[in-house]
Amino acid sequence: MAIKFSTVGIILVFCLLFLFSCQHIKPKDKGVIHLSLWHSLNPPENRDFFQRLVNKFNQTHQNIKFEPIFKPDPQLPKILTAFVGNASPDILFF
Repeated sequence: MAIKFSTVGIILVFCLLFLFSCQHIKPKDKGVIHLSLWHSLNPPENRDFFQRLVNKFNQTHQNIKFEPIFKPDPQLPKILTAFVGNASPDILFF
């Protein structure tokens, strides 16, 4: 039973990732592309390090801006709710 549930969960996550990648990204603010990135990095030291990497990327790439958003576990219900409500992130690190 647990194996079937895990398999269905994995297939569902891959299907959602495929659907997220089909979204059209519209440039805002004079051609700057804004991308939301949901993640659940733990512990907080890892989140701080990741934020520094994102800040460095945003500084060196003026036409692309990442907005990392921390979503604590469990993510799957939030992902499904966002997908159904048409408010899904551009990138999901799950």
